[in-house]
Amino acid sequence: MRHYLAFDGGGTATRAGLYDEEGHLLREARGGASNPVALGVNACIWVLTQVGREALAGTGIEPEAVGVALSGAWTSGMASWLANRLCEQFRAARAVVCDDIRPVLFANIGDSAGVLAIAGTGSSVVAQMPDGRSDFVGGRGAAFGDYGSAYQIGQSALKAAGHALDGLGPETVLVDLLPKAAGVESFRMLVPWAWHASMRDIARLAETVATAAGRDAVAAACIAEQAGLMAEQVRAGFRKLELPEDAPVLLNGGLFEHCPRYVEAFRHRLEALGVRSAPRLAPVRGHRAALALVQARHLPKTVLATEGRRKPARRAPAEARIQDVFLERLSPKEIVMAMNRLDSEVPAAVARVSDSVALAMEWAAAALSGTGRLIYIGAGTSGRLGVLDASECPPTFGVDPGRVLGIIAGGDAALRTSAEGAEDDTGAALRDLENVQPPIGTSDVVIGIAASGTTPYTLAALVRARDAGARTVLLCCSICAESPAELTIAIDTGPEIVAGSTRLKAGTAMKMALNTISTGAMALSGRVFEGMMVGMRPTNQKLRRRAVAILQALLGLEARSAARLLHDADDDIRTAVVMCRLGMSVERARELLAGASGNLRAVLEAAQEQGK
Repeated sequence: MRHYLAFDGGGTATRAGLYDEEGHLLREARGGASNPVALGVNACIWVLTQVGREALAGTGIEPEAVGVALSGAWTSGMASWLANRLCEQFRAARAVVCDDIRPVLFANIGDSAGVLAIAGTGSSVVAQMPDGRSDFVGGRGAAFGDYGSAYQIGQSALKAAGHALDGLGPETVLVDLLPKAAGVESFRMLVPWAWHASMRDIARLAETVATAAGRDAVAAACIAEQAGLMAEQVRAGFRKLELPEDAPVLLNGGLFEHCPRYVEAFRHRLEALGVRSAPRLAPVRGHRAALALVQARHLPKTVLATEGRRKPARRAPAEARIQDVFLERLSPKEIVMAMNRLDSEVPAAVARVSDSVALAMEWAAAALSGTGRLIYIGAGTSGRLGVLDASECPPTFGVDPGRVLGIIAGGDAALRTSAEGAEDDTGAALRDLENVQPPIGTSDVVIGIAASGTTPYTLAALVRARDAGARTVLLCCSICAESPAELTIAIDTGPEIVAGSTRLKAGTAMKMALNTISTGAMALSGRVFEGMMVGMRPTNQKLRRRAVAILQALLGLEARSAARLLHDADDDIRTAVVMCRLGMSVERARELLAGASGNLRAVLEAAQEQGK
């Protein structure tokens, strides 16, 4: 008997169903978000693979084909790549990938006239006619609005709460509820949180808004406004294709399924707009709609799907062998020259991923500017690199040791003694993260380091961190990596001179990337000023001399005066600079720095602005 694996994925969750050829659901599994536009295609394929494997676990079944209804698949332009990769992952002969709308329409009404409205993390409306014509309304993502979505409800609630605080709008309980929902201490901390929040992060606030709507007029207005905008998009779909008045209006998505207040407001507005067809939840939706897609012999023109076939797997770059370079046949000088030539390729490889490194730096800076932490985790050489970078941050930048952590598989003993088996222990990864206190949350950034991109310990840690709401990054040297992280930094360093020995070029590249991320994050969070380590703690004579020299350079003081100022500031360079430049007491200088999260430049610029 043939079997099919069908997926339904979006900006909030992913579900997979294992079906037999008669359409009986045999197994089901669920995982996190998989929208390739919001998360990246690497994270998308990771989620689909893990959820699919869970659905197949213990069955011994290899699916004949895979069907995927995936939000963002068409927008990302990666539908064909995703289809081919899914064939490889599940050893399926073929895979069909489509957006999350067309399969639902096809499964319910075939090529008949009708409209489907989706209201989840994002939103979209599609209308179709039997002659093959179809047209979208909305569905272009956060920058264009995605009106009627959970994202827009969250965003409108943030604005309304801000207006309430500023006296520009009515009072609302959202001022107190939204920070709790976002995992921050106060409404003020929502500002830096929002700078780096994803569309999914903001959409999650909609649940809090919906809960508050029964007792808060502002929250109720946020729900009603977006429901009304969704109704207007449905009406636009009717007009654009001149659909018959009795064309069905099908509904799909979390807001339609779980928010009665939204549904009621949507129905009222749709009726007021003159749409006579009564909207109803699509009877066939989710992965069962994707099953209809992959089982169909012929698809109408309205279904924009792409098909993939299984291709041979590729070998990770570091595992390949550099032909005709055999170290044991070279002289010492030739070995030095050969390795130096290969090492010279590393800076260019790191430069090629500069955008991704910069984004990871930005996330880390936001965490360190607030209450969050930068956490490295890895096994073997990769883990040691993370621990090394973390251990150097407190003395160099004055950051509290608890704000930058390094975790290595096998514990501290693995720093000196190889514990290669530890990299396969996914349970240990979960325990190691659970031991981090306070628990990992939305304000943290977790960077998993794995040269191969396949280390089970590291990938399991990233999944747990992602599920806890933390920003997640995979730093690797394999362009073939299947990443569960929100961001993947894949540095293509190519084959090693000793095949598979990732402590060589790969290790150098990852150390360069970590140096850049942590140093840049410290600078952006105010622990570097005018190119100097103003957060440094002078804990020995050498560092004390360096601190005095920094104060001399920044303030134009003689050594003795700088040393006395440093003493009066309790050995804190930033406090000393504020005391001298702004002419204030040590207590007041500390107070200003604390209010600016230790950012010296922010304190000085604020004082300059006030003095104008």
